[in-house]
Amino acid sequence: MVISDDALAQTYLNRIGYYRLSGYWFPYRQSSGAGASRIVQDNFRSGTKFSEVVELYVFDKKLRLLMLDVIERIEIALRVQITLELGKLGPLAHRDPAALHPNFQRPAAPGSAESHHSKWLRLHDEAFARSKEEFAKHFKRKYPGEDPPIWIAAELWDFGSMSVLYSGMRKNCQTDVAKLFGVPSFQIMETWLRALNVTRNICAHHSRLWNKPNAVPPRWPSPSDCPDLGHVATDTHAKTRLYGMACICAFLLRTINPNSTWVSRFKAHAATFPNSTVVNIASAGFPVDWDKANLWT
Repeated sequence: MVISDDALAQTYLNRIGYYRLSGYWFPYRQSSGAGASRIVQDNFRSGTKFSEVVELYVFDKKLRLLMLDVIERIEIALRVQITLELGKLGPLAHRDPAALHPNFQRPAAPGSAESHHSKWLRLHDEAFARSKEEFAKHFKRKYPGEDPPIWIAAELWDFGSMSVLYSGMRKNCQTDVAKLFGVPSFQIMETWLRALNVTRNICAHHSRLWNKPNAVPPRWPSPSDCPDLGHVATDTHAKTRLYGMACICAFLLRTINPNSTWVSRFKAHAATFPNSTVVNIASAGFPVDWDKANLWT
């Protein structure tokens, strides 16, 4: 690896860490074989520059911030709609098995006496009990021993708990929420929420994002149901990498805030991908001329 400034390189290694940076220079290592028999070697490809690896790291850092920004907006908007939908069934509908899907009462794990719903409630109640938020302290002081109604309880849901509750809602309620965001089915929405939660956690824990495959591949609507997502409907690589998640975010954001500048900011940042002969943005699932698709224009 070419290191043009030893002192600067040492500074980066001290601040970022050798093994954290090694995830970004992994594609620069020489390899032999292909597919499952591919062996990555210890030597770097000719011309590998430490400065280029750092540029890739910085690109990914800014990318994570962009994704956190849009996922936060999606999380808040979804939380409101789930609260409104369940709130129609009662102020404590999130606690009422009769207001939720029967499958939510199945065991959370094989042989467990705790159902998915009771596990969700336990984690929710623990979060409420330890919350230092003013609204939580006020409720506990004014209504000791009582359970908070859904419009208060929802403020303590993170993306993961929200997605679990969505999966436990009645199918008609799930469908109504999905349709509000232009998603053609509750099955697709369920997988989107799970995939978005994984992406959010990667970003929140400052892990590498740009070329990492999705741990939870989202289901994809047909081009006839969602024409603006049709340009990658048959592109498995695009759908299972960052680009697919960005497409989902851009699609949902159209309903949440059609005047948002996030799409233009995302396109502008993608254009700053480091100039390299080894790595390219296609590794993150970006197809050729992606920015000319209707979703991004």
